[in-house]
Amino acid sequence: MSSIAMTIKQDGPILALVCSGHFMSHVFILCLPPLFPLLHDELGVSFAALGLLLTVFYVCSGMVQIPVGFLVDRWGGPIAVICGLALEGGAIIFMGVAPEYVFLFVFAIIAGIGHSVFHPAGYMILSSTIAQDRMGKAFSLHTFAGHLGSAAAPAMLIFLAAMVGWRYALIAVGTMGLMVMLAVLSQRQHLTGAIQARMDSQEKLRKDPAPVKDGLAQMLSIPMLMMFLFFVATSFTSSGIQSFSIAALGSIQGMPLSMAGMALTGYLFASSIGVLAGGVLADWTRHHDRVAIIAFTATGLIMILLGSISFSLVLVIVLFTVIGFAQGLVRPARDMMVKAAAPPGGMGKAFGFVTTGIAVGGAVAPILFGWLVDLGRAEWVFYIIAAFMVLGVLSVVVGQSTRSLKEA
Repeated sequence: MSSIAMTIKQDGPILALVCSGHFMSHVFILCLPPLFPLLHDELGVSFAALGLLLTVFYVCSGMVQIPVGFLVDRWGGPIAVICGLALEGGAIIFMGVAPEYVFLFVFAIIAGIGHSVFHPAGYMILSSTIAQDRMGKAFSLHTFAGHLGSAAAPAMLIFLAAMVGWRYALIAVGTMGLMVMLAVLSQRQHLTGAIQARMDSQEKLRKDPAPVKDGLAQMLSIPMLMMFLFFVATSFTSSGIQSFSIAALGSIQGMPLSMAGMALTGYLFASSIGVLAGGVLADWTRHHDRVAIIAFTATGLIMILLGSISFSLVLVIVLFTVIGFAQGLVRPARDMMVKAAAPPGGMGKAFGFVTTGIAVGGAVAPILFGWLVDLGRAEWVFYIIAAFMVLGVLSVVVGQSTRSLKEA
């Protein structure tokens, strides 16, 4: 991982600012779920109503993300990150003082809108400032920061809620986001200066973005549509594994809750390590499509086996760890494929478009898999995840074939 350390040394200020924003965005996503039991008791609302807050958050973020991508290409990524942190951090603070449920609903909408900026803005900044031979590692560190935020949020919120109550816990997390916003604001010259220098030196990165009509046509090209499907597939599979793998393993493999939890922990930990390893691999090879195809094919086969054959508990944990590492390995390769498919000067809108697939996959998977487990057909959780991995492979093959034909 010494090459990752070198990337941090060379691009430290840029990575620190972008990754800190991405870290906070993932903390914000998961700041409410650990508090649901407390909100349920104090506000007297159902868990379904509390879950609706997350649905509203994701829907609003997904709807706004594409137009935000166009704005990022026009106005730049740094200002978008600053506004997103201010909007989402402020909404979380106001959730902490909300007197009743309806206010939480309103602030979830605002938080979702604020959250929409981080993928298009973050990827646009990295693509515009980091040298090509370090791009894969930069993408992997950006993704790793998000994973770290997701891992830190539940423990952080539970601890703060136990110490000072859920309201002050939300206020503290929102304030943390505003502090990160002030740090980005005070150091934004590291971002804007690097972006301007790269724009001046590369003709293909145009200062004047294409008109909205042309931009929409570019997003609806076959390579970009295939990358959108690939993001849907990766989000669907990871959301399904994180949401219902424990219940499915208990039903199919007869695993006790503690052991199934260990399998999921192994998956999550290995996924984070895989992201960092994938960054090194993404800079070492140009064949990012092959990385994705091999990883998805292998993990798809493992999923079919898990749904069909009874394994020892230890072997299930090992297999889940392998799946997690392979899935993490794909993330930087996936981002590099989007960068290659994006039109010149359109990095913001490209990532804004394809990462909307994250919201689509994340919204559909839990509902479908919960229904299957309720029906007593838990094995289909693994079969359908495998099917979406096949969809991911097909989207990569079609997208890369189309790009190759255009370049020929």
